[in-house]
Amino acid sequence: MKRGMPMKDVTITELFADQVRRAPNATALRFRGEEMTYRQLDLRAEHLAHRLRDIGVGPEDVVGVCVERSFEMIVALLGVLKAGAAYLPLHPDEPALRLRFMLDHADARVLLTHRPVRGQLPHLDVTVLDVDVTVRDVEGPEVPGATPLPPGRSAEGLAYVRYTSGSTGHPKAVAVPHRGVVRLVHDTEWIEFGPDQIFLQLCALTFDPSEFEIWGALLNGGCLVIHPPGPLSLPELAECLRRERVTTLWLTAGLFHRMVDRHVDSFGGLRQLVAGGDVLSPAHVNRVRRAHPKVRMVNGYGPTENTCFTTSHTVTRQVSGTVPIGTPIAGTRVYILDEGLRPVPEEEWGELYTGGSGLARGYLHRPELTEQRFLPDPFVPGERMYRVGDVVRRDWSGVMEFRGRVDDQVKIAGHRIEPGEIVAALTDQPGVSEAVVIAREDVTPGEKVLVAYVVTEHPELPDLPVENQADLATELRRALRHRLPRHMVPVAITVVPEFPLTRAGKIDRTALPAPKLVPRATDTAYEPPRTPVETKLADVFADVLAVEQVGIHDDFFAIGGNSLIAADVLARLRGELAVDVPAARLFFENPTVAGLAETVAVHTGSSTGLSTEPSIESSDEDHEGDRACD
Repeated sequence: MKRGMPMKDVTITELFADQVRRAPNATALRFRGEEMTYRQLDLRAEHLAHRLRDIGVGPEDVVGVCVERSFEMIVALLGVLKAGAAYLPLHPDEPALRLRFMLDHADARVLLTHRPVRGQLPHLDVTVLDVDVTVRDVEGPEVPGATPLPPGRSAEGLAYVRYTSGSTGHPKAVAVPHRGVVRLVHDTEWIEFGPDQIFLQLCALTFDPSEFEIWGALLNGGCLVIHPPGPLSLPELAECLRRERVTTLWLTAGLFHRMVDRHVDSFGGLRQLVAGGDVLSPAHVNRVRRAHPKVRMVNGYGPTENTCFTTSHTVTRQVSGTVPIGTPIAGTRVYILDEGLRPVPEEEWGELYTGGSGLARGYLHRPELTEQRFLPDPFVPGERMYRVGDVVRRDWSGVMEFRGRVDDQVKIAGHRIEPGEIVAALTDQPGVSEAVVIAREDVTPGEKVLVAYVVTEHPELPDLPVENQADLATELRRALRHRLPRHMVPVAITVVPEFPLTRAGKIDRTALPAPKLVPRATDTAYEPPRTPVETKLADVFADVLAVEQVGIHDDFFAIGGNSLIAADVLARLRGELAVDVPAARLFFENPTVAGLAETVAVHTGSSTGLSTEPSIESSDEDHEGDRACD
């Protein structure tokens, strides 16, 4: 089954140049009340490209980009592509070990950053270039630089490298050519693109729907509104949609559900709303349809290996059962096959395979893994297809429905996670002989979270009181946080004497006990609050985490907190303390009561951090706060 024909041999930079020629003075970007035209963006990116070429960056080179949402982020991406190279999105919150691994594995010799995050980065063995300094004074028509830029590249040229969770203990790098992005947003009808569209750039650059947001706008003459960095509350997102007159919005499934529950009215100005990254709730989709029948509601589905989206489904009527994942977008082939790679009949379940113009080259520097997952297409000689690993079926009209996975890969807040990478990190720790990581929905109501189970070299440990296991859980979580991104650190680690087995001798994940949530996962004794603001913070922590008490040195994330809950805490603090503190500073740099109280005091100029002003926002609503939209 296929739709559309292969994309024209055109690159991202060629399509962008065409938009510059068409409307050089049209607004390309909006950020914090300022605007940048297509011509201004082009000049800055051209200047950066020359600078990169002058320091030796050339075709097929990989350049790291660790920049917060800003004008500089877009300049960095476009400048790298204009230099003929490919960009590697990085996040400053990544553990230092992981950042070093990705830069080294990708053979990146240059890292682009800017002053807001430069101080957060560890020492890295690469050339670091500040984008804001490099393009600060670029205004005139002439672009300085002695090295000529390379001629137009082929659509097969590498555009970006994005790391995803890997089952072997290390992340794997998906290598995507220009044609993948072009097929996603150019000459396609799965949604409307054009100069009258205003896209919101909300996703983290490390999350592949950001490609849809950025290039969906800029390769079609639209305007890209860049939301300021850091998590935001649901009211803030609702206000942004109205203020910026956003017409096209992408949301992870979790954020979509929360917005529908609390601010469905904010979608009224949209023309099209795309949600995905996980299974959508039919009740929430139906509510949007009832509230805003003129808004085009789209379920977008697909793996990173096929450039963000493989299929889409526009909801045209009330949904019963599950929300379909739809039909392939233009330039995409999909097959539903059995174990012998034979097509299954309609209405029967099979494994999904996909090919076409959106297909990645494979995994960077991993030919053996590429060979395992990117197979010869038995139906189109000379072409390849990717084994997605999802179980789906197709009805008589060609519309597909998703059921689950053939392996233990899970989705948490839109992030694709291979539990094997977390297991490898756990079993590398002293004293851990075996580990299992699963996703459970019975730990935090309405939320799917990661939990881990370990068998230790100390057989007596599981029989001790739960409090006595806290030290081990704390040490393991601390070790994982030095190695894995925050969304991959389990919220709970439970010690068991042995793993239950099925009759086939495999671990029976359904028989694993409910997680033992340790009320205090810290290596220090309980220390009570000392000031009014510490008391308020401790009370909020205890309330949202459903624990009896929180000490001032208890790490929010170590006692059961996660980015979803952190966003709710942020909204509570804004309302109850009337303080506007950057969320990243609040929850990722100082995740203890004592640390947050100090930060609040600094930002309020008060020794207690308490404000005497009335609350400016009493809502406890917030968005899911995960890295997908951070």
